[in-house]
Amino acid sequence: MKMLFVKLFAISFLFFSSLVASSQAHAKEVVNKIITIVNEEIILQSDLADMDKRIDRIGSVDETLLLGNKVESLKGNKKAQLEFLIREKLVDSEIKRQNMTVADEQVTAEISQMAKKNQMSSAEFASYMKSQGYTVDQYKVVLKTRMERQTFFERDIISKLRITDEDAYSVYRANAPNYRPSVSEYRIAQIFFSTRKGGDEAALTRARAASERLRAGESFESLANQVDETPGANKDGVLGTFKSGEFAPALERGVESLSVGETSGIIEGSTGYHIIKLLSKNTILDPNFVRVKEQIKAGLVQQNFERQLKNWFEIKKSQAHIENLNNETP
Repeated sequence: MKMLFVKLFAISFLFFSSLVASSQAHAKEVVNKIITIVNEEIILQSDLADMDKRIDRIGSVDETLLLGNKVESLKGNKKAQLEFLIREKLVDSEIKRQNMTVADEQVTAEISQMAKKNQMSSAEFASYMKSQGYTVDQYKVVLKTRMERQTFFERDIISKLRITDEDAYSVYRANAPNYRPSVSEYRIAQIFFSTRKGGDEAALTRARAASERLRAGESFESLANQVDETPGANKDGVLGTFKSGEFAPALERGVESLSVGETSGIIEGSTGYHIIKLLSKNTILDPNFVRVKEQIKAGLVQQNFERQLKNWFEIKKSQAHIENLNNETP
């Protein structure tokens, strides 16, 4: 019944328009006619004509509804503009159906927050809006629509997306040039002999003497407390916790070969000689992945949202009654 009313209204409107046009001998052709019916909504010729102005007005075209295209893709392309207007009608009618209307008070509060965030008074904000081609009341309409659509997208599409850590890890693994499936984390102690004390040969001699004492059964901790030359040395020679890639290569090779509780031989470093004891070892996820995980997941949400939104529009369009009164298939 409602659809019949829309059609009758369309016919009446067109008939009335033709009467007005014929009564004005030198008048221009009437442009504000219905060109498309989308369910119970109508798109006027003036809506299409206004698209060129909207394209140039910041924020007037909701880029989410462009489905991955740029605003520039609409310029001079009436078919694409009409497609965009149809998508607007489809999503906005669904918002009405689900009663997701945003209250005017929420819009006013959001504008106040925007002005406050940008350190603007109400007058300054109004002046800025004017420079962008809006009155404050016009911008409220745009913002209200955006807020309603955001609520709808989050509730009906984004909330249904399931992006896991495994999904993010797959993307990371495929794109990380230095990908490692896991990283070892080591807690170590050391006895160090510096070449700054008497030179290289003297440091090596001291290291060999310490190594002999360890082989003779002296405890690592006791020996470290007596002879370790690490600057600011800790009790028992405890050096700290390190991940793979944080050691000098020679030290890392020496540590990797140890079992927990085992002591290395003498390892030559850039400033002296080390004897390392492995206190503990754990396997953790690549810290580089941990650092970028949420960023990757956000990107996957955006990709999947765009794909699901395209599917949503295809389904809604196939279910909708769309009649083009200009006989141009959008």
